[in-house]
Amino acid sequence: MCARALDHLAARSLLRLRGLLTLRSLLTLRSLLTLRGLLTLRSLLTLRSLTLRRLLTLRSLLTVHCLLTLGAGRAAAAEPEPVAAQKPAAERAPDPGAPSPWPELAAVLPGVIVHGSGTWLQGRSETTQRLLAAEGSGLLATFASGAVLFRTGAARNLVGPTALLAVAGVGTFSLSLLSSLYATWAPRSGWGEAAPRRALLASSLGYSYVSDPHFAFHHFLTTELDALLGAAPALHLALATAHAPDRGNQRYELSSGLRLFEPASDPARAPDGSYLEPQIGYTEHRFDDSGFVTRVFEFGLEARLDSARLLSDVRGAFFQLGAGWAEQWFAFDVPGVQALNASSLLLAHLGFGVYVQRAAEIELYYDHRHDGFAGGLTVAGLGSGVAGHFGLRGQVAVSPSWGLQAEAQIGSAWVFGLAAVLRVGERAVARAAAQPEQPEVEEQP
Repeated sequence: MCARALDHLAARSLLRLRGLLTLRSLLTLRSLLTLRGLLTLRSLLTLRSLTLRRLLTLRSLLTVHCLLTLGAGRAAAAEPEPVAAQKPAAERAPDPGAPSPWPELAAVLPGVIVHGSGTWLQGRSETTQRLLAAEGSGLLATFASGAVLFRTGAARNLVGPTALLAVAGVGTFSLSLLSSLYATWAPRSGWGEAAPRRALLASSLGYSYVSDPHFAFHHFLTTELDALLGAAPALHLALATAHAPDRGNQRYELSSGLRLFEPASDPARAPDGSYLEPQIGYTEHRFDDSGFVTRVFEFGLEARLDSARLLSDVRGAFFQLGAGWAEQWFAFDVPGVQALNASSLLLAHLGFGVYVQRAAEIELYYDHRHDGFAGGLTVAGLGSGVAGHFGLRGQVAVSPSWGLQAEAQIGSAWVFGLAAVLRVGERAVARAAAQPEQPEVEEQP
């Protein structure tokens, strides 16, 4: 019995010991699993930290790269563009709206009615707007002057200023049309530019033929003397004569002016022929065979404006303008009687010219004065003689000292003239800021 009791106690102790060992094993396993989990979690956290650090490092590098790129872009924008790459805005060719020859055809029709049609198809909107503005202002001035003359019955005290407004309106419309045609047909740089130097003294000797139905004189020997004295503003003196010895007909013209507002000379820029000149003058025309003499005292304003000053992308042309007032006296050779008659003259000149190379220029013009050989335009109806005359003149330099000039006029008479010109001395012509000359720079690969 005692032995059984001992066996029972031994079995119970073994069971208890096995239970303790089992519990210890479970606790050990749990501890190992927990430690492994902690190690795995730490590894994951470490990996995540490393990944986050790498991402932050990559983000920093990208940020620095962007900042450096932005700084380089700003520095490049701040640096001046190379001389060879710089081009004035007027020289950058706009995208044409239609290929050639459509703009050239549109400049004629509907360009005669809507000025600037050709330049609009060429993509030159600024030039088109200015041409349309000139056309509109010319039409407005013409209609306004016509309305005033109609409502006032051409009142004596209003006819002078109103006629000047009408001439300015019709002339502005015509100059706008000629500018539209030239701007469309001519190359952007034009066919030429103003002569780089102007003669201090020019003299000419020539011949003129006059076909006048009212007088028997036709052939004239003509002389001219033109001088620019002093520095800017220079004093301008001019003398012109026309002599028909076989008919006793002589004409003398003397004028003086002050050449103002010539731009400063700059060798780096294209020559500019623009100027403004107030003038006074005296003219005497003797008709000895007809028994009378006319004398005219006048004052006026003459100006030339290169086209690039009004139309930035139109070069190689100019506008010749003039306006003034004159008093004319007729003295008749009547024995025993002092016969004298006086009248007023409105003076106006509107011309469009083109430079050809650096040695020639051509001008188509309208002149409102009536006291010259051409007189007033003869037309059918009551308006005959009211308008002035039209003309075409040109000059060319065949050498630094010698040149030729020719002129044709049509009014109540036809006038044709040709003369040889001798130039002495030189005076630098101002240069315009509208067409800078860029030095040639060899492109680097």
